[in-house]
Amino acid sequence: MKRKHISGQDFTLQKKETANELKKRRKKLFGEIRATLLVIFAAAVLGYALITFGFQSMTVQGPSMEPSLSAGDTVLVSKLSYLFGSVKRGDVVAIRAMGSDAYFDIKRVIGIPGDKIAIMGGKLMVNDEPLDPSFDPGTVQSPGRLATPVTLGEKEYFVIGDNIGSSEDSRFSTYGNVQQSEIRGKVFYRLTKGKRGRITNPTEDRSEETETETESESEE
Repeated sequence: MKRKHISGQDFTLQKKETANELKKRRKKLFGEIRATLLVIFAAAVLGYALITFGFQSMTVQGPSMEPSLSAGDTVLVSKLSYLFGSVKRGDVVAIRAMGSDAYFDIKRVIGIPGDKIAIMGGKLMVNDEPLDPSFDPGTVQSPGRLATPVTLGEKEYFVIGDNIGSSEDSRFSTYGNVQQSEIRGKVFYRLTKGKRGRITNPTEDRSEETETETESESEE
């Protein structure tokens, strides 16, 4: 068998080509590693931002929201909900006065800006109509400020506890109307083991059902 002769010049060129290929491969590998590290760093920063500025877990204090929520329940609060939408009647919200170090208070919104709230014959009335039965707490024994109608101003909300007999809320002057700036987020999910699930606003659920039914009828 005749062997192919490789000159010294050819061998030098092959060595240079091999060295260049290795250099290119190293450069590509370092580029991929750097890109991966940047993705991991960005994901970590985004995750931290979402946890810090987007969502927060809280523990329910006291019995004021029973049976919807019980003392000791852990809930998840969305701080972003009201950046892109408004507080709605029926929402369960986390409240804390600006500059306060007290724990977050969890209540249900029954009055939004412009509403007139009153208690007549032990029944909560909103704009002279009975409160939505899906979150009506029943007969109210202690009307407090609502012995006479209360009209909410701009960016003011009226909140109560679902367990109204054991709730300190907007009915009393020590609590009063809640300012929009004091509502820190929407309580939307319960994390407590054995009771995990979405915390809903019944009025929103009905709206979604109505929209679905309307769409189905349109398709038919």
